[in-house]
Amino acid sequence: MKLIFLDIDGCLNSERFYRDRHEGRNDAKSRKHPYSEIDYDGIGLLNNLIKETGTKVVISSTWRLGRTTEQFQEFFKKCGFKGEIIDITPDLRRGEFHDSIFRGNEVHAWMEKNRGLLGKELHKFRDYVIFDDDSDFLYWQRNNLIIVDGSVGLTRNTIYKAKRILNRDE
Repeated sequence: MKLIFLDIDGCLNSERFYRDRHEGRNDAKSRKHPYSEIDYDGIGLLNNLIKETGTKVVISSTWRLGRTTEQFQEFFKKCGFKGEIIDITPDLRRGEFHDSIFRGNEVHAWMEKNRGLLGKELHKFRDYVIFDDDSDFLYWQRNNLIIVDGSVGLTRNTIYKAKRILNRDE
């Protein structure tokens, strides 16, 4: 199984998207798509990646807190998303040591819990990408991490990099 661990703010929703929305520059899109909480350009790029690679999505964004996988699937579908959201990563940032927990630890915990879905021994699983605008990931995740420029979000270039990672063994 191929996976995308997806952050929303900074990846799907960029500073440009929020600025344009605030300034009313995307009114035509907003009228066409009433769910303007997500950038439709980013959804289009994500749809393209999923179509060409057959990936599934796991939400790793802080948007996951207080929401279910089913709520995400329904919400994203209304935004034009054509893929499948299969899960959300666990929230490990609670308690006494929350400052020392990286988002990479949450991705790793999800992988540990879902070993059966991955189809390989965990240390051999490479069929995933992480889209995030932050770098708080584990060293061994570096070859699958795509740091997205939060000012512009997903671009054709980041999607190209993801395709290369996801299709490298084919």
